[in-house]
Amino acid sequence: MLNFLNQLLNKYINNTVYHEEFGIYFVKKQVERIRNMKIEIYSNDHNPPHFHVKSNDKTINAVFSLKDCSLLKGTIRGKDKKRIEAFFKDQKIQIIMQKMWKESK
Repeated sequence: MLNFLNQLLNKYINNTVYHEEFGIYFVKKQVERIRNMKIEIYSNDHNPPHFHVKSNDKTINAVFSLKDCSLLKGTIRGKDKKRIEAFFKDQKIQIIMQKMWKESK
């Protein structure tokens, strides 16, 4: 029972984010973790299709296009940007992320 509750709490605590401007919760899906960076797709997010990259220490907060992995906005160091681009080059990853984006609508 305790394990079940732990999984349930983990799902809801780690898969939502409060947006201060809108005052509502968005469910997010974590695509991958690369070093200290989390790659996430938020449900019902605005177009164009994109993904978020954030670090635990809050030094990275960037948004990348799902079309070509171009940096749309935010801050990220050059070496971390190259890691994200290398991750995104995998065709299977691109297909999975596009599917996740479509399912989040």
